[in-house]
Amino acid sequence: MRHDDSPLPDESRRVSVVIAGETLDFVTAPALFEAITTRLSPATPNVVVDFSRTSFMDSSGINALLRAHRLVQAAGGWMRLSAVAEPVLSPLQIVGLDEILSIYPTVEAACADAV
Repeated sequence: MRHDDSPLPDESRRVSVVIAGETLDFVTAPALFEAITTRLSPATPNVVVDFSRTSFMDSSGINALLRAHRLVQAAGGWMRLSAVAEPVLSPLQIVGLDEILSIYPTVEAACADAV
């Protein structure tokens, strides 16, 4: 997992971008959870997870996203997903996570819609 610390068009949006790896499974999902939750602070309560490099996700990845989403909400922020390809989108839709988390075509779109 990587963090994208490049400045956003409007710093007042208080958004961190976390770039997910190629796969999210039992081995890698904890790193995604940690990458998301360690970015949380009063200055940056909002998170966009960039899935542009991700081609596989199992239930461990879904669980990590759901747990992280709960922590982000508890911190007063929101979590959004971007660039989610079909192999990853399908499991999200099956479990209804696409109803809980907003999904955007790009990181820029997810950040542009920030309030």
